[in-house]
Amino acid sequence: MKVVLTGATGFIGGAIARRLLDRGDELTVLARDPSAAASLAQRGANVATGSLLDPNAIARAARGADVLVHAAGIPSPRASARALRWTLVAGTENVLSAARHAGLERVVTISSADVTLANVDRVHWDEKRDLAQLPIGERARALRLAEEIALSTSDAELAVTALRPGWVWGPGDLSTLPELVREARSGGIRMFGDGRNLVATTYVDTLADAVIAAARAPGAPGQAYYVGDPEFLELREFLQQLSRTLTLPAPRPGPPFALVYPLAVLRAGRGGATLPEEILRRARSTLFDVQKAIAELDFRATISVDEGMKRLSSWVNEVGGLDAVLAKARPLPDEATLEREASAAGA
Repeated sequence: MKVVLTGATGFIGGAIARRLLDRGDELTVLARDPSAAASLAQRGANVATGSLLDPNAIARAARGADVLVHAAGIPSPRASARALRWTLVAGTENVLSAARHAGLERVVTISSADVTLANVDRVHWDEKRDLAQLPIGERARALRLAEEIALSTSDAELAVTALRPGWVWGPGDLSTLPELVREARSGGIRMFGDGRNLVATTYVDTLADAVIAAARAPGAPGQAYYVGDPEFLELREFLQQLSRTLTLPAPRPGPPFALVYPLAVLRAGRGGATLPEEILRRARSTLFDVQKAIAELDFRATISVDEGMKRLSSWVNEVGGLDAVLAKARPLPDEATLEREASAAGA
């Protein structure tokens, strides 16, 4: 396949890029700073300079490609609402416009299970289950809007598929993992209650495999698919494995959800230490039905959590340990920089 990829210098996009290059696909990556994609260029990727907020740059990079994979995003709900809208919503609109202008036939976009984030347990939810209201949190609402725009754009000329991973984890994570390391070193990763709630996780290379399956599957256009790890784990089990793997203090139980969540809601917007959506992601049970992806994408999650933890440990050692991971941590998007990029692109 000839693939153009956004977000290739990030966690999820980087995993997708490496998987495509391993397969021998022809890859073009869009990067604001070409030097950030130097390692991918050394492996044979073409690097196109451009911003996610510049549809003309995206269209130039996409000409001649078979599929555009849109993996650029913001993993943290602590980014400003404006930065989330610029990156997740406007960025998705620009990608779709550019793909159509360049004559592409397929787009695969990375959405999130957070498009249904609510104060409910989402156990055995499939793609037919939806919310009666908007999801909770600025990031979840921006993700939901971006996915709706993407899927409503899908037609006979441009097929669009959205993938909904759970908690994405694994090697290359310089956004969420550094936060967890800092938290663990301050006494253990915090749970709300005893952590017996189920947690839907998605190893990053499993997500990369799902992208490839979606790019090739005939039944994928205009559809959203949950993708996740093959095991069903409680939060405490997953965090215990993560902490042992990284030689960190064990996760710690905390006050019950029924106490901390209402307080977080009251403090939201006033600089509360923990956002309501952060509590929901750790306290409410999530278990998504991936049968649709299995049936329509011919997708199978083959990497166990144990194997993923081994690969994560190897990567941490390769980069120089946890202190090196902390030193390389990616900051939240700079709102002023995004506005300059949008202005330069005429947005």
